[in-house]
Amino acid sequence: MLEITQEQILKALGEIGIRHGDGLLVHSALQFLGRPAGGIKIYYTALCNLLDNGSEGPAHTLTHGTVAVPAFNFAFAKGERYDQANTPSVDMGAFSEFIRLLPGAQRTSHPMQSLAIVGRYAAELSERDTPSAFDPGSAFERMLELDFKLLLLGADIQAVSMLHYSEQRAQAPYRYWKEFNGKIRTSAGWQTRTYRMYVRDLELDPQIELYPVQKSLEKRRQWSSVSINYGAISTCRLVDFVAATDELLASDPWSLVVNRPQNA
Repeated sequence: MLEITQEQILKALGEIGIRHGDGLLVHSALQFLGRPAGGIKIYYTALCNLLDNGSEGPAHTLTHGTVAVPAFNFAFAKGERYDQANTPSVDMGAFSEFIRLLPGAQRTSHPMQSLAIVGRYAAELSERDTPSAFDPGSAFERMLELDFKLLLLGADIQAVSMLHYSEQRAQAPYRYWKEFNGKIRTSAGWQTRTYRMYVRDLELDPQIELYPVQKSLEKRRQWSSVSINYGAISTCRLVDFVAATDELLASDPWSLVVNRPQNA
């Protein structure tokens, strides 16, 4: 497997416009970027160099920039308890777990679609507790207000969780609301809570493709990307991603579904 170095990562991040003080929502599939020389930590070190003038170490030392990663785990929907501090993320990639486990990292309380966060806005974002992870007032919406950027480390646009924010607002017809009750661990001990998700209709089994969103962003010159080894490092403003997705769903709520029903 080809190797990727911290210097390559730092150069690529600079080329696509990651800057000091940025807030980032990061999705990753690091295997496509090659074997990291020095381990996964080199990605965090490179981000610290750009976001915070080179500070590194415990997560609380990232004082100017912010890094948020999806720490999703859907076991709560199957009746398992959610421990905000200890429940691992599942299938979110090694970088998400690396961030979640950093000293001082904070996490939102939604038991299925949580974020792990380090840096300037970690405390503010982690305090957001809404029934759906994408509700008004949620951490996802607050990242839009703070003008966060989307950063894809090896992952392509198909991985972007912010899609669900637009689907929920557009009342996408291939999803429906479902509530989940269960135990979550709070500062007061274990409590029974109810959360909800706008879940896929499994009878329709919609297959979503977000490449039209990327094409729209590229056309508007709002998408930046650098190829490395087997993949790429890419970015755009989170508000631009949402605006492009909203526009497509407004024109046709089935526009991102490749297996749309004949009568849709």
